[in-house]
Amino acid sequence: MNRTSGTSTNRAARIGAVTALAAGPPGTDPAGVASWHRLDIEAGADCEALLTDLVAPWAEEAFDTGVIEGWALDRAEETLILAVRTGDAKVVTELRELLTEAVEESGGHVAQAAPSGETDWPTVCLTAAATLTVDTIRATRSRPKRLWAGVELMLAAADAAGAEPLARLRWLRAHAGGRGAAAAAERARRRAEEDFHRDQIAWQRRFSGTADELRGPRGRPAAWRDIFATVVHSGDDALHTAVDLAVRQLGLSTEERVYVAWLASLAALPGPREPYFPDGLDAVDRRYHEDSKFVAARVADQCPDHAQAETRGRHPFAPVLESVPLPEPQAPPGAAALPDVLLARRSRYGTYRGPLNLTELSTLLHHSAAVTAVKRMSEDLAYRVRPYPSAGTRYPLQLVLYCHDIVGLERGTYRYEPEEHALELLDTEDISAELRRCAPATDPEVHTSPKSGRNIDAADCPLWILTVGDLTYQRLHYGLRSYRLTLQESGHLAQNLALTATWLGKSSVGLSSYYDDALNQLVGVDGINSAVLYLHLVGSTARD
Repeated sequence: MNRTSGTSTNRAARIGAVTALAAGPPGTDPAGVASWHRLDIEAGADCEALLTDLVAPWAEEAFDTGVIEGWALDRAEETLILAVRTGDAKVVTELRELLTEAVEESGGHVAQAAPSGETDWPTVCLTAAATLTVDTIRATRSRPKRLWAGVELMLAAADAAGAEPLARLRWLRAHAGGRGAAAAAERARRRAEEDFHRDQIAWQRRFSGTADELRGPRGRPAAWRDIFATVVHSGDDALHTAVDLAVRQLGLSTEERVYVAWLASLAALPGPREPYFPDGLDAVDRRYHEDSKFVAARVADQCPDHAQAETRGRHPFAPVLESVPLPEPQAPPGAAALPDVLLARRSRYGTYRGPLNLTELSTLLHHSAAVTAVKRMSEDLAYRVRPYPSAGTRYPLQLVLYCHDIVGLERGTYRYEPEEHALELLDTEDISAELRRCAPATDPEVHTSPKSGRNIDAADCPLWILTVGDLTYQRLHYGLRSYRLTLQESGHLAQNLALTATWLGKSSVGLSSYYDDALNQLVGVDGINSAVLYLHLVGSTARD
């Protein structure tokens, strides 16, 4: 089947029709007996050429002439997955024969399979997406151009997800954080950071150009935005799934999909980044310190905002696999008096080893962070309090624990539930190596210079504690002052952990020298709404 001269015009009309479709009933298809038919085409290295030179021309003309009602694409490595919607089985048979003839010489194969299931995209949107994908592939033959097309696609999806820049950034980080295996996701984030920071200005200039295109009705980014807008009504999961399909269609690997999402989120930040050490009136830390001061002349607009600050902004961690109640805390045999504990507390370096037992862990968490009392303010108002002060009794901190060697507890990542004094199992994967890569001071092969003159060897550290701050949650109440308050609270909690560990006869050290977004990604927070603020190791070391 040859392409007609009107194909380019019809293609533009199909893509443009999506904007009008978005206002209509979602997920509907034309009435009739047509159904989806799927062909899996194993074409090897020729997959992309087959798509642009044979599959797309056939599908575009078949759609233009009414032979099919729509078509859709997916890709899995070197397999091209083609779906066509038609009521004529003969069309599918002829298409299969045409494709088989094309791939047989190179050892390829074409198989008919059952459709994958329902989709949130109407047929016309699937067709528009397939057409736009092919146009994009034809225009981006080199890998750098293809990856930037992936970044454009991510920015378009974020634009469809939220009108405000902060909402778009949150969506991008959520998409980057939930894709791919941990090792591939870590490599992708690290590569995105390296590429971005190598030339921030160039990346942000490209981002600005894409943002300008998104503000208009024409261009590739705007076309993707209009397509994605048709699934936003179905929720974030539907949009994330649609974006995954779109980037697979472009032939990007899982690791590349995470890379372009991270790169888009970095480019979307205001920039360029400030120099790290140079001082001056415009230094971001000095500006923040000034802007977050309480001033009598501004008291009216600096009062805590109670109406907007109930529970929004709390980070929802991964579904809990199991809840583990902790035993009653116990004082260690021959427990030292408080003055002795205060004088004995040290940040301990050297080699951390286990094990800890479950009672020791329970005692550490109970005396550091559990809900231990009720503070009654009036007959009608009472607060459940913990062993450290918190602005507004809001407690924006959460503790995430990686328990590597705790007797009586399955190895894995847990969230501490202070109300119930229990652990919520989030994941059973051994992440000790990943944690050490996030915090170079914990790897003896990485040279650091702590004041003790020694590095930390945490390969067998039994307990890692990560303090996560829900920044948006506290900001809704205290505005600019909230970041100060949250960091202060993190320090209060850290001292509880250090003193209780000392009382138990254990070593501990608090670390701030970690790669922020690497650690955020590892524990599943976005670094925007919520972020890791402090890292603690607890175990046994050879004492000085």
